[in-house]
Amino acid sequence: MRKSLCIGILNETKELERRAPLTPRDVRWLVKKGIKVEVESGPARIFKDAEYERNGARIVKRFREASLLVGIKPPKIEDLYRDKVYMIFSHTMKGKSQSRPLLKAFLKNRLTVVDYEDIRDLHGRRLAYFGRFAGICGAIDTLHYFGRKLRYQGTDNPFLSIEPAHKYPSLKAAKKAVAELGMEIRSKELDKHLCPFIVGIIGHGNVSKGVQEILNLLNPVEVHPRDMLRFVKRQRIFRNKIYKIVFLREEKLRAKNGKGFYFEEYLEHPERFESNMDMYLQYLNILINTSYWDKSYPRLVRYDMIHKLAKKRPFRLGFIGDISCDTNGSIELTYKATKIDDPVFTYEPEKRIFTDGCDTGGITVLAVDNLPSEMPKDASAEFSLLIRDYVYQIAAHGVKDVSLHAAIPAEIRRAVIAQDGRLTKNFTYLSKFID
Repeated sequence: MRKSLCIGILNETKELERRAPLTPRDVRWLVKKGIKVEVESGPARIFKDAEYERNGARIVKRFREASLLVGIKPPKIEDLYRDKVYMIFSHTMKGKSQSRPLLKAFLKNRLTVVDYEDIRDLHGRRLAYFGRFAGICGAIDTLHYFGRKLRYQGTDNPFLSIEPAHKYPSLKAAKKAVAELGMEIRSKELDKHLCPFIVGIIGHGNVSKGVQEILNLLNPVEVHPRDMLRFVKRQRIFRNKIYKIVFLREEKLRAKNGKGFYFEEYLEHPERFESNMDMYLQYLNILINTSYWDKSYPRLVRYDMIHKLAKKRPFRLGFIGDISCDTNGSIELTYKATKIDDPVFTYEPEKRIFTDGCDTGGITVLAVDNLPSEMPKDASAEFSLLIRDYVYQIAAHGVKDVSLHAAIPAEIRRAVIAQDGRLTKNFTYLSKFID
């Protein structure tokens, strides 16, 4: 009978990262099932070393027995252990230049790498994610910094009652504050120049669901995109309502030849399509982007589009919460990723310049690439529940050849990028980036 693998919880080294892949509670669950757990001591982690120790883990400076190393962010190359199994978000699957040295190091150190991003069901839906909390924190931060922007412009507004997500002790406390904001809007009304107040959301996945979980606390009225132009022209203006519009594929894109949108054609020939967002942007107060983007896909918000629309009246777009945060990607204005302690910058279309912060005219962009870290305890608890059984399955079977072991769930086997220092069949395309 194989001996089970000892699990090691990695210390996260990225700045401002406080999340943990497994909580002390789920460590106890593993220990009760006969799995040993070591924890790399980490002073910044939201859960203290003593909490893990009380729940049966051994606290170490460097791993002694652990063979299955579980973390969140990609580790530093110089910190990699040799001949181990890693479960992380490696960010290597797109072959981007900044990720290639790490991918080479995985192979050089004969590592087996399971990437959470590719743990998916047969329909391609992700099973291990922080997306919901990215959406939650992004929506809260968007409301806060939009309020600050309005204050700079001299507009009294109730959004100032919302703090950035990291200031709240829990998700429950943040939701309470947003719900109170909704009641204030309904009772005191918004400035007439902001109305009808419309928030547009691009995307429909886990991140979008997190955004809508927060916005729904404002009791918004949902408007379908195809009804939007008729709505803004004919609807009586209500100053005590928030309106929400969710743009799916067929609304955010159009065929260049003027024919209809067909998803199968889009997947095969994305170059035949272009953004349809110029139909809507000038009427939105806030746009929140949650959609996946690849360089083969058309950009949804481009400079030329903004320059043209900004000359029209009304042009009310004042804020973009780019939660997807693909630099120079879907939202072309996102020219850089930002940090939790310096999260926004503003683009001024008339001057065509960027300014840090939101104390200026133009379109303010929130582009934090590490949003779930703002609520590390709640986000870690949810993620830990999502992955703990997968971690247990690998550890309990006691094998390092994860992709080859039929008893391990198929969704895990399909997510193995490298096996013992070699790219697996599904990821051989990455070889062109490292040769």
